[in-house]
Amino acid sequence: MKLVITIIITLGAAIAFALFAMEDPGYVVLARAPYTVRLPLVLFGLIVLLAFAALYFLLSVIVGVVRLPKKVRRWRLRRNQASAQTHTMQGYAGLIEGDWAAAERNLLTHLQDNQSPLLNYLGAAFAAQQRGHLRRRDQYLEDALRQYPKQRLAIGLTTARLHYQAGEIAQSRDALEKLRKIAPKNVPVARLLADVYRELGDWNSLTTLLPSLARLQAFPPPELAAREKQAYTHFLTAPALLQGDGDRPTQAFNSLPASRRKSPAVVAGYARQLLKAGQHVLAEKILRKALNRQWDDDLAYLYGKAETSFVGDQIKLAESWVQKYGSHADLTLTLARLYRRDRQWQKARDLFNQAIADGGREEACADLGSLLEEMGEQEAALRCYRRGMAALAPQLDVAAPPQPPAGELVALDDAQEAGSVMPVVR
Repeated sequence: MKLVITIIITLGAAIAFALFAMEDPGYVVLARAPYTVRLPLVLFGLIVLLAFAALYFLLSVIVGVVRLPKKVRRWRLRRNQASAQTHTMQGYAGLIEGDWAAAERNLLTHLQDNQSPLLNYLGAAFAAQQRGHLRRRDQYLEDALRQYPKQRLAIGLTTARLHYQAGEIAQSRDALEKLRKIAPKNVPVARLLADVYRELGDWNSLTTLLPSLARLQAFPPPELAAREKQAYTHFLTAPALLQGDGDRPTQAFNSLPASRRKSPAVVAGYARQLLKAGQHVLAEKILRKALNRQWDDDLAYLYGKAETSFVGDQIKLAESWVQKYGSHADLTLTLARLYRRDRQWQKARDLFNQAIADGGREEACADLGSLLEEMGEQEAALRCYRRGMAALAPQLDVAAPPQPPAGELVALDDAQEAGSVMPVVR
């Protein structure tokens, strides 16, 4: 439609110009001695227009020839960029499909023409690692950092993750600790560093990192609580704390935040370390305060391992816990051990059997066997040891010892024969 309108307007203008020229054609005189040229005005106008058109065409040709190399370069660049984009898409498709060789090859094709080569370097590093070519992986990462130094955080985090996935935990830790200095509030860095410390068993560093993890909300609250429990427990039970100064377990415990020192798991870890160090009186005090504040099965179990000179007071305290918290298998086992140390063998015997009947720890069978052996009942002790080994066999992945026929099970004493206590082997 536009072309038709243009033709009509052109024809109209030409007709109007022709009519005007017919009425008064006019002349243009060009004189230079000894020549004089007289041309009709219309003809002169046509000559000027044709000359202008010819000049314009000539200039266009010259400019086109001059600009031709640049246009060719642009065309090649667009073609290479399109090819690079295609290879990048194919490379990431290879990463998704697990075709590591094709992915690495495509990601590195036309890399200089790619509009986002950083992603290609990182993807190629991942593909190279999957193929086991760790040197090439490191080279790609170095090239990426050299070309994009401002992306140090992204490249460093990718490097740390690749090291972690490859089992190079120490290298991952080194990379992450450097990143923590330049980006202390980065959540992914803190999360991965927490995993690395746990993998290395570096509980001291992990406990130092825990407050930052809480401030950054790096993990959901339940997961963070579980990680704190694990970290503080392992930190307090580290064998290194038993070397050198005897107060090192206490120093380590006091270095923890006050809120964490009340955690039953943390107190249990501290108490275990004190018991290993032979500080039974201090362990008893710590466990007593914690159990008076809050019930915990593990703390009650450890209380029975604290050997003091005031075992009678311990028994009274444990019996008060029974009245306060009710009967628990671990508390029953603790009472049995306390009665045994107080040489009240019959009460200890009854309580050991009760702990076994309540589904308590397997070591109750070994304790009962030891007690029976001390009481001179060798055959009953042997059968009790066998029973304990049978209970531990699934955990030790060994064959369970043969059990006596049901007909050989008899009561330990008259009270047991009456059915008041669980029957055991005799």
